[in-house]
Parts: sequence; C-alpha cells; structure tokens
Amino acid sequence: MSGGFGFIKMDSPFIRFLSFMADLMILNLLTVLCCIPVVTAGASFAAMHYVLTKMVRNEEGYIVKSFFHAFKQNLLQGIFIWIGMIGVGALLWADYMILLTNGSTTTGWPAIILYAIAIFVLMTALYIFPVLSRYHNTIRGIIKVAVSMMIVGMGYLRTIANVLLFMVPFAVVWFMGMDAMPFLIVFCFTLPGYFRAVLYNGLFKKYEEAVEDTTEQTEESTEVSTEENA
Repeated sequence: MSGGFGFIKMDSPFIRFLSFMADLMILNLLTVLCCIPVVTAGASFAAMHYVLTKMVRNEEGYIVKSFFHAFKQNLLQGIFIWIGMIGVGALLWADYMILLTNGSTTTGWPAIILYAIAIFVLMTALYIFPVLSRYHNTIRGIIKVAVSMMIVGMGYLRTIANVLLFMVPFAVVWFMGMDAMPFLIVFCFTLPGYFRAVLYNGLFKKYEEAVEDTTEQTEESTEVSTEENA
C-alpha cells in the first residue's frame, strides 16, 4: 500500500524539500514586504540572514516569529547601516560620473582605483547584515568583523562565491527581463541567500571558536593572577 506513495510521507525527502522551499518563499515575501519602506531594508536583510543561518544549522523553528524577532532587534542599527551604505554607494557613483564628465577613460588608473574600492565595499557589505544578525556589537564593531570575515573568506574562495551568488538575481533579470518577476517575488533573496548562508556559516564558526579560545585564555590568566595575589 505504501510502496508506491512513500514519497508523500511527512518525513520523506520529497515532503521535506517542499517544506524547505515553502519556508524560503515565506521568508522571501517577508523580506520584500519589510523592504518596502526603504529605510527598513537593512533590518529586513538582517532578519532574513538570521533565519537563513538558523535554517543552515537546523535551528529554524517558526519562520515568521524568528524573522520579526530579528527585525525588531536590529531595526535601529539596520536603518543607520543601510543609510550609510546608500551614502557610500552614491558617493562611488558620483565619483564615477565625475570621471566620465572630466573625459577620463574607464580603464585609466583613477577608474581602476575606484573599481577596486567599489569591489572592496561590495564584498564587505555582503557580510555586514549576516554579522549584524548574529552578533550584538557597535556599528563600527560590526563593520570590523565584516571586513575580517571578508578577508578570511578570500582565502577559502567563500567571498568570491558570495559575490557570485549575490549576482544571481541580477543575472536572472538580465536574461529573462520582466519574465523573471515571479522568481524575484518568491525567491530572489532567499534562494541564493541560503547558499550564501552555507558559505558564511563556516566563517561564523571559525570566528566564534576564536572568540571562545580568547575568552578561555583570558579567564585562565585571571585565575592565575588571582592565585598569585592570594
């Protein structure tokens, strides 16, 4: 009886896959809706990465509840960081337009330096919201951790893969035009975002292990000092 319909059991790989895709769809819709006010986009992306990291670690629980918990928690910092990122992006674009206006070539040294800065900013920015979603820190501290993870990720090619996955929605729009709209609404952020989370989750673990080792060494040093003083 069950031989031909085993794939519809609740614990079957097929049903788990459908549940996984449904979670990504719900999460993507929440992310898009919370980006609509524009200034809240940063908090929305942080909440999305919070849920994606929990999904990668099999800790997801309730998607909607987890999303709004992280959204509220990161709202203020998310707004300031997002506005700052828009400002940096606008400044880089203005510099590029100045180069064109002044008749500079797009392959000269000023342009190459500008491209290098833009790539560095982009690669760092892709880690900022995952870091914001995971750790309580100042905005300056979040940026420092993001830069550190970006640099470490270069050694494992994780940062390059992160950039390529980030570009997937843009590539889909480039090749499909308006026909890509259903994909954009349903999966544009979360489908590539999930694979990005797989990449940076490994970096999170390395960072957390390093922090734990430092904490243990500090505690041991404190204990030794206390014993010596005694």
